[in-house]
Amino acid sequence: MAENKLTFLTEVELPDYCFMSEAVEWIAFGRVPQIQHSEFAQPGEVVDSRFFWAERLDNFEPPYDYPWFDRLEFELLRIPVTEDYFKAAEKCYDEDVHHLPSHIAEYEAKGEIVVEQDQGSKQSRYKEYATKLRQELAELGPLQALVDRVEADFEPRRQIACAKLFQLLAEGLVESQAIDLERWESLSDEGEDEKAIRFDNVPPKAYSLAHKWMENEIVFDEKQHVALRVKTQDILDHSSIFLQSGRAVSVNRIGVFYVSSSAGRTNRQTRRGRRSAVDWSQLKAHLLEMAQCGKLPDSKENCIYELIAFAESELGKAPSRTSVQRNMGAELDACYAQN
Repeated sequence: MAENKLTFLTEVELPDYCFMSEAVEWIAFGRVPQIQHSEFAQPGEVVDSRFFWAERLDNFEPPYDYPWFDRLEFELLRIPVTEDYFKAAEKCYDEDVHHLPSHIAEYEAKGEIVVEQDQGSKQSRYKEYATKLRQELAELGPLQALVDRVEADFEPRRQIACAKLFQLLAEGLVESQAIDLERWESLSDEGEDEKAIRFDNVPPKAYSLAHKWMENEIVFDEKQHVALRVKTQDILDHSSIFLQSGRAVSVNRIGVFYVSSSAGRTNRQTRRGRRSAVDWSQLKAHLLEMAQCGKLPDSKENCIYELIAFAESELGKAPSRTSVQRNMGAELDACYAQN
């Protein structure tokens, strides 16, 4: 590192609420959540896009990812750095490597969809995708194994954070809320988006140590709830329990920035955007093209899997079967009502 190299720092604007998974990583690793301003807000209105009805939430997950652990996090938690980890993590990021074997088995088990090639030859669409995924697994599998080994050293910190959260949530000292998924789907399908994004208070008794803290989902009152969030101020009010004290550095302010010559260096390259977000307009266009060309699969179920395969191959994202049904149900019904 060059001597006298300056680091420019900026203030963080905290949201009123953060996802449960964000709260865990804030407590465990010092990853501070930040408000994401909505482009649909009125002038002068401060709205967090993650929980705003006009954004039409569809995956109920944080829109910003920390793709892998940073050098400063290794330093903070006193974990030895494995240099190969960073390149391996970057290659595996958002590739869903752990689920490749199940995707391969799923494609191989589906009924055949034969596509005629330009030269008149025919090829199975699912077989083609399964072959492609096997090649990806051969390349990325060993890299993902390295990533898993390194990141296992961070897991105890995450578990400690979950235990701390559980204690205060169970005592009602930290407020949490979530959206009733069945109610959201019903109202969203009717175009009542503003009513659909209603958060219900989660009762303290709904939590247990076995709760899946990183999935932002919870069941209470016998109903599935999503977009699980906690009140940010509650984390700050109990900072002596939750938050670690960092290394002190000296800073000077220049305009809107703070400048430090003693801050640690980072290799963070934050990936922005909703995790596994899918451009539904492209999938709908592909469905219409298949219908117009007479190439619809023989059943709606097979068509859903064809759309998933198309999204994974052409868009680089693989939506779930439920997500396809929820977002394209009307178009699928219209296509197959004509057959």
